[in-house]
Amino acid sequence: MPKVYLLLAALALCTGLSGCFTNFDDRSDLPVYRPVLMARTSLEQSVSLVAARDMHNTGKIYRQGTYVFINERYEGLHIIDNRDPSRPQNVGFLRIPGSLDVAMRGTTLYADNAVDLVTLDLSNPANVRVISRVRDAFPELAPPEASSIEESYRPENRPADAVVVGWQKVK
Repeated sequence: MPKVYLLLAALALCTGLSGCFTNFDDRSDLPVYRPVLMARTSLEQSVSLVAARDMHNTGKIYRQGTYVFINERYEGLHIIDNRDPSRPQNVGFLRIPGSLDVAMRGTTLYADNAVDLVTLDLSNPANVRVISRVRDAFPELAPPEASSIEESYRPENRPADAVVVGWQKVK
């Protein structure tokens, strides 16, 4: 009887281990992304207040006084006038390329601007000011999911002053 258990255990072990021989280097079924690049000098001048626009890929939401701020992943921050909660007004868009995360304390907004950390004064949402910038505070933006990157878009093949501010799905 113990030989039967030993044989069953060996069979179960062989069956279980057979799944370990899968080729994990095959990335043909993974999505392919291309980085959206911006020159470093352009990135440092990119934070700006522009006209309101539709929301499509939102993230965090903050409230400060009568305003609501809604993060748009990779792009910036929607500014909503919420004095009348039954009729909120989208009054502007704060363009911050490469922004995935924001935090607020009082009227100060902290946002990632791709690899940089920018501090903004939002005390007057109609006149947003950049208070400071910390260069290279964060690692390069990673693709949004496990993916393959074409050889021509790998970091070593990009222009030296290029910064990734987003990712575009190729397939």
